[in-house]
Amino acid sequence: MNPTNTLLSLVYLIIVASLFWGRLRFFKIKSSSAKIGSLLYDPIVAIQIIVTLFLLYDRKDIALPSAVICLFFYISGLFLFWWSISTAKKLDFAFSDNVGKIVKTGPFSYVRHPFYLSYLLVWTGSTLLFNSISLWITLVYLLAFYFISAKAEEKVISNSEYSKEYHQYSQNVAMFIPRIKLWKR
Repeated sequence: MNPTNTLLSLVYLIIVASLFWGRLRFFKIKSSSAKIGSLLYDPIVAIQIIVTLFLLYDRKDIALPSAVICLFFYISGLFLFWWSISTAKKLDFAFSDNVGKIVKTGPFSYVRHPFYLSYLLVWTGSTLLFNSISLWITLVYLLAFYFISAKAEEKVISNSEYSKEYHQYSQNVAMFIPRIKLWKR
């Protein structure tokens, strides 16, 4: 394996280990809807991970510019994931019926769903690097899953005691992509 593949593989393995840690230690799955969400999510993520690992091992000719772009996506996603972890402390898994306090600091001050954005950065990096049909299909699926999950989570919050606070927060902070006016602050 050449040095480019080795570096990408090492960073990707750190990402995978971080995601497994988060899935097992950070996110709580309490409700039956969260368990169903997990069944719809985990196999697709497994496909994304396995295909990427196979392609990282199999491809010998990864161009340096492509590798640098992918590495940027990987490191950005990894940084955002751990920043979100350190800010949030504990969260429920997608489709949960539980409403905790609204986190509005750290990455949550830029986007309402930084975990989903961190995952999308990683999956997008792999998909752009390898341009594989299976990675494109899983990326589109996961994008839809994250959007639907985010909407469902926001609906639960909107029907809770935090509805006014969350409505105001959502007026100022975008779902996945930071608003430019925030960058000007």
